[in-house]
Amino acid sequence: MNKYKVLEEWGAGAFGVTCLVEELEGGRKFAVKKVECLDEREGNLAVAEARSLLELQHRHVCSYREFFMTWDPQVSSLLFCLVMDYYERGNLEQKIQESRRQGKIIKEKTIQRFLGQTIDALIYVHHRRCPHRNLKPSNILIKEEDFFVISDFLPQTFATDEMKMKIRVDPEQKIYMSPESLGLLYTDKSDIWSLGCILLDVMTTAVKTDAEASKLLEMIKTDPLCLHRNLEEIKCEVGYSEALCRLLPKMLKAHPEERPCAKDLLLEPYVMKCLALVDSSLSGVKKTLPPGVLDEFKDCSMEKVMGLMRRFPGYEEAQLSALKHLANCDSERDGVLDVGDTIHLVSVAMRTHRDSSAVQGEGCRVLQRLISQALEQEDPIPEEILSTDDLVSDLVEAARRYPQNAELISAVCSVMMMISVGEPAAEALRRTGVLSDLVTIMETSLEDRALCQSCCALICSLAMTENPTEGDCLRKAVPVMCALLRKYGDDGALAESACTALWILGMKGSITEEQSESLTLLLLEALQAHSQRPLLSKNVCLALTGLVVTSELAVFCVLVPVAGVSGLSLITKLYRLHADDPEMVENICLLLSEICHYGSAHPELLLQHVDQMMADIRERYDSLEEITTLADAALSRLRSKCN
Repeated sequence: MNKYKVLEEWGAGAFGVTCLVEELEGGRKFAVKKVECLDEREGNLAVAEARSLLELQHRHVCSYREFFMTWDPQVSSLLFCLVMDYYERGNLEQKIQESRRQGKIIKEKTIQRFLGQTIDALIYVHHRRCPHRNLKPSNILIKEEDFFVISDFLPQTFATDEMKMKIRVDPEQKIYMSPESLGLLYTDKSDIWSLGCILLDVMTTAVKTDAEASKLLEMIKTDPLCLHRNLEEIKCEVGYSEALCRLLPKMLKAHPEERPCAKDLLLEPYVMKCLALVDSSLSGVKKTLPPGVLDEFKDCSMEKVMGLMRRFPGYEEAQLSALKHLANCDSERDGVLDVGDTIHLVSVAMRTHRDSSAVQGEGCRVLQRLISQALEQEDPIPEEILSTDDLVSDLVEAARRYPQNAELISAVCSVMMMISVGEPAAEALRRTGVLSDLVTIMETSLEDRALCQSCCALICSLAMTENPTEGDCLRKAVPVMCALLRKYGDDGALAESACTALWILGMKGSITEEQSESLTLLLLEALQAHSQRPLLSKNVCLALTGLVVTSELAVFCVLVPVAGVSGLSLITKLYRLHADDPEMVENICLLLSEICHYGSAHPELLLQHVDQMMADIRERYDSLEEITTLADAALSRLRSKCN
């Protein structure tokens, strides 16, 4: 919590306390959920589960920024903290209470938008195996008028904690929980029950008090007829449609096996109408443009093209035509584009038409061209433009939806590489967990050289910064990079990327002792094939240094020729090739210094290769203390072993 200032603390719930905080640097406001852990084991389980929450990218799902463990000395307890986006317009509970106080009906059009957006979000999170487990009106945030976002997911670690559940099972708090979840059994269908309860609560604002609504939500768990009687009353007094009233009993089946899952609701015509109303791709409805609109795109200015994009955001045909126009425009002929405005419009098009690979591809083409041109200008693009949550999530979602589309993935990686030059965008990308997606794409697409090149370069870029949540993903990347190096060992550019990645993975502690021998041999083979490439050679030296520090097998592989590859001879040859490159020489000295420290089995062999090289380095780089110190350390260690 050191990077945040607590502005206010909201009411404590059974599963923790939520507070409003402000970043000390940047001033952005977030909501932080703090949950007390019974012990370190529970905290570690929560951390492992919360990683999947960071990967959620959906316009109706609240974004999680980070999570961390902290010790609270006031309560002498370990706290698990989840940092979420904050929306100033409040939540659905406040809207329900205000409507109930005024005796106002919440319009069915608002209910339809709420239902369409929430079902769209639940289908997304359930597909990613992230049930909510804590759906209630206070966890439905309002981003803007009739725009709802689900938040405050409950990790299974806490949902199945009996002690916390005893606190939670209170008449005022349990009314939205499904019958099975009261017994600590949660499924995706538990969220559907909770959504049905929220829907019923919303529909009763004009006809029931808070107490009456709460009693009704409790009674429907055991008395299905009670629901039907009240729906008849609501339909008569409020005037909600027959279709809406027919949907509710299906969502509120007491037995989960009789209750639909979120995807089953797509069979309901009323739900499909709600999805179409909010322009969800799940509705399957594509809007048809009025006659003559596409003709307006021909030979028109960029300003007019962007105006058409604003007028027809829900029309795939219009957005696709506009994106193609932008991707092929001539700035001298058609006018200069406003970078921020154009990126925003492209992002909206990609988000609105996620089910169209054509829109995703053309959108990335525009972003590639626009950002690369802007980066070449003297005035840099403001970081806040390239690090917006919408842009980052749109790129990540495109990669996740179309992992087999090599052309699209390469374009996505290219854009991500360009924006990740700025640390805010790089951090935003890391938070999404896209590294794991890139590793998986490479693992399943080794035959596609260009795709592997794009993914590998981006992995190198994003993996450089320390991020404790990426450990499992980086360990998974090691065998993938080895497979890449074996397959494309003769390809200098791709071998260079793979060697760079392996150096970074070694630096992050992702390489095991069991992998060190085969990996050392692979790196030596790459050095033998491409010693003329400075960057590859420098990174191989650094990677080998990390390996020999932690593994005697790696030292052995360098000292003793295997399959015709002599590590010492390669290092000597490398020095002769790049003797005038101080950085290369420093890396060679660092490697030899560590080999001399650990390579006690063959000191005479080492001295034969190293003595003359170090003497030459001392003479050539006498004025560079960093290099001469390393050279002296290597010789000193080696001679002491020989004696």
